Amino acid sequence: MTALAAKTAVSAPPAGSGGLLAHTVPAGWLIAALFAWLGLDQLLLWRFLDVAPFWAYPLALLLIGGLCTVMLRTMPDRSGPSIGTLLLCTGVSLLLLMLGGEGRFFYANVDWQVRLAVLRDMAVNPWPFVYTERAVPYLLRAPIGMFLAPALLYKALGVRAGDIALLAQNALLLSLTLALAAQLFDGRRGRLVALLVFLGFSGIDAIGDLVLNGWLGDHLEDWIGLQYSSTITLAFWVPQHAMSGWIGAMGYLLWRRERLPLASYLALLPLTALWSPLGLMGAMPFAALAGIRTLAARRLRIADMLLPALASLLAVPSLLYLGAASGADVGLRFQPIPPLQWLMFQGIETLPYLVPLLLVARPSRFGRDTLWLAFAWLMLIPFVQIGWSIDFMARASIAALAILAAMLADELGNGTERRTWLIAMLLIGSLTGLAEIRRALVHPPAPEVRCSVSKAWDQTFAAFPKGSYFAPLPAMPALVRPARPTPVPASEPARCWDGLWFSPHNFRQPGSGGENRVK
Repeated sequence: MTALAAKTAVSAPPAGSGGLLAHTVPAGWLIAALFAWLGLDQLLLWRFLDVAPFWAYPLALLLIGGLCTVMLRTMPDRSGPSIGTLLLCTGVSLLLLMLGGEGRFFYANVDWQVRLAVLRDMAVNPWPFVYTERAVPYLLRAPIGMFLAPALLYKALGVRAGDIALLAQNALLLSLTLALAAQLFDGRRGRLVALLVFLGFSGIDAIGDLVLNGWLGDHLEDWIGLQYSSTITLAFWVPQHAMSGWIGAMGYLLWRRERLPLASYLALLPLTALWSPLGLMGAMPFAALAGIRTLAARRLRIADMLLPALASLLAVPSLLYLGAASGADVGLRFQPIPPLQWLMFQGIETLPYLVPLLLVARPSRFGRDTLWLAFAWLMLIPFVQIGWSIDFMARASIAALAILAAMLADELGNGTERRTWLIAMLLIGSLTGLAEIRRALVHPPAPEVRCSVSKAWDQTFAAFPKGSYFAPLPAMPALVRPARPTPVPASEPARCWDGLWFSPHNFRQPGSGGENRVK
């Protein structure tokens, strides 16, 4: 057996320790699988835009393969989650995303009106294509990493294949992320506690809704016009943003526990931008902290700079694509918030968890500086706005909130003296996710979307700009500007979908607070 095969082989458990389900899968395999999938997304974007010569693809594949091999060889040990843990994470991921509307087995929130139209446009039109109903042709320009592979299945096998491919892809990536994060916790009980805390994690929105509005609505987080989303809300409404932030959080925590080399952690990050640049932005403060700690300890290696640089090279076209034609619709600005509104928001969303953790005397396994950074980031980002909505705070908070959930799970596992308080807050917070699940179960499954992104947007979001989805073709950088795109005719069906599509009664339209997002 080669040295690499010996290092990465699935390890057998001790005799009598649980059989096949107790075998472990080396974490290096899972990290390499994540990296490979995100790397292949970069190549699919090249094909979507038709901006790379033929010879660039095999070179890029060699680069992805080489980086995966380095990641496998540099893992600190051969340990990893058991097959049983991986299967549990896969089942949880499938159920969670199905309830969120993926696969169209259950109700999908109104954001999916536009999201399914993106998938449809990418499937029915030849790559590359431009829309022509305006005077200047314009291009679909959005975080489309989640749609690239499913759109190919949609093209080849039809709409249902595309729906199932989207569900399968997202469940695979989420299950890999959850299984890797399970290594942060000791024993079966510790891992189950961490999973339950993560799934139920939310601010105590029910209290805010009752105090400010006097009732509990369909969408509890829409109570004050600002938002830090619960885990289930993220999975149901914005899985692409969630995956970017959760991968960033998982990588940081594994690095902090010395289960993942800095080079591999940092190499993952630039590839997540095509799924969500906002999720990536929220992970960057923790990447900066990792870099500062490594420099301070004089442990920086050449690989810690080389691997992220090579991964960033793969991501250059996607970064240029996402940043093209950034004007008022996606620009950065200060967002003034009345002090009382900010204090009420933080008192419901973060302080019930942050204050008890800050008062704990013993140091956290994930670092006191990690907790203080999460605290500072969550306090400040409501004042930052990108575009016309509150998307930045809602999506750039994902990594910090996931790290906070992990620290809560760790503290509960340690038998903290504040356990009763934390459990009470988590139980109240879980009402937010339960309200999302209730809506998924009582309303009809999402219908097939048959119109373009532009018309689908106008069904619910007509009053708000579409600049987060489109860019004029002449404004695209030359490196990512399609040379011979196919014009898409402006003809549309009379209806985008059959029947009615329920919208939560207290759902605020984009720009007014609540679920305001770059989808």
